[in-house]
Amino acid sequence: MTDRISCIIVDDEQGAIEILEKYVSKVENLELIKSFTDPLEALSFLSNRQVDLIFMDINMPDLNGLQLSRLVKSPQTSIIFCTAYQEHALDSYEVPALDYLLKPIPFERFIAAVNKVPSPSGSVERGNALDLPPGHRQIFIKSGSQIHQVDTGKISLIKKDGHYIIFKANGKELLSRMSFTELLQLLPTDEFIQVHRSYVVAVNKIEVIQKQFLEINGKEIPIGDVYKKAFFKRVNYIGN
Repeated sequence: MTDRISCIIVDDEQGAIEILEKYVSKVENLELIKSFTDPLEALSFLSNRQVDLIFMDINMPDLNGLQLSRLVKSPQTSIIFCTAYQEHALDSYEVPALDYLLKPIPFERFIAAVNKVPSPSGSVERGNALDLPPGHRQIFIKSGSQIHQVDTGKISLIKKDGHYIIFKANGKELLSRMSFTELLQLLPTDEFIQVHRSYVVAVNKIEVIQKQFLEINGKEIPIGDVYKKAFFKRVNYIGN
């Protein structure tokens, strides 16, 4: 059974809280304990209760998010900053934050951040929010009006087509509107590698590698010159 990740939301804007509450409700393994518009009330709560994750605004009165994060005593508590001010991004790296989300937050980006949260039981490494065997992780992909939960172990390759990303898994295709930057934040880096400006592949699904292309399910995928050095460094092979 999946360990549920307990979380709270701290943001002085009720509208921002409502959006995050809606996002949290869509993720089965997240359990929202409470939301706070007053950071001092959140601090008082945290002095008596430990949670696994805090979604925290930065620009708040009396006690801003950076100050509050430094007062969180438990090292097991992950912090994801959520703010409308991009200039706070650099400051957020001065504290042990798991991720930084810029408002308005796309749901895909929210999921990418949540996927980095370690399991409460410690049974999985950071970057895998769900309790699954090694090499199999769950990500959430929005396609049209639906949100699909996909096992990354079943994805063979991913292709960029204009403003859309095509996921190919178990002989089926899933179309989603996102950027390659958002995609790479979503995927576990130990399972996937970008080999071309339009292609990301699952390393364990590669069948044959040539100098200029590789094959997955009999399909030739080009290896771009820009990505070639990193790709061949990543792939361990034996023989001459």
